[in-house]
Amino acid sequence: MAKKKESNPSHTRDLLMQWTGLLAGPFAWGLHMQVNYSLVPWVCKNGVEILIHLVTVLALLITALGAFAAWRTWQEGEETNVDDAALSRTSFMGVLGLLTSAMFFLVIIAQEIPSYYFHPCQR
Repeated sequence: MAKKKESNPSHTRDLLMQWTGLLAGPFAWGLHMQVNYSLVPWVCKNGVEILIHLVTVLALLITALGAFAAWRTWQEGEETNVDDAALSRTSFMGVLGLLTSAMFFLVIIAQEIPSYYFHPCQR
């Protein structure tokens, strides 16, 4: 008879932090693209351009929170001196999450720059 695998809350939280650090940047970028694309007709009609900039700030905050989660994951993996595959995976996921967050942070900023030069109604 197979034993039931017990769920460790700490292990579940660690996995959640690892994946949050890795995927928050791409999620924020996708959210930024979709919401801004959806808002352009409304912003053009009503002239409230600040909404486009607020979406960018929100996306950058989500990316920064992902970077913080990745940094905490990396620190957690580096603090323990045990030579274990799970800890090396934790460190790897932390570093990869930091790099991913940094890249998507820059991509979101790069996509925000044209909104200062072009009006939403311009085609």
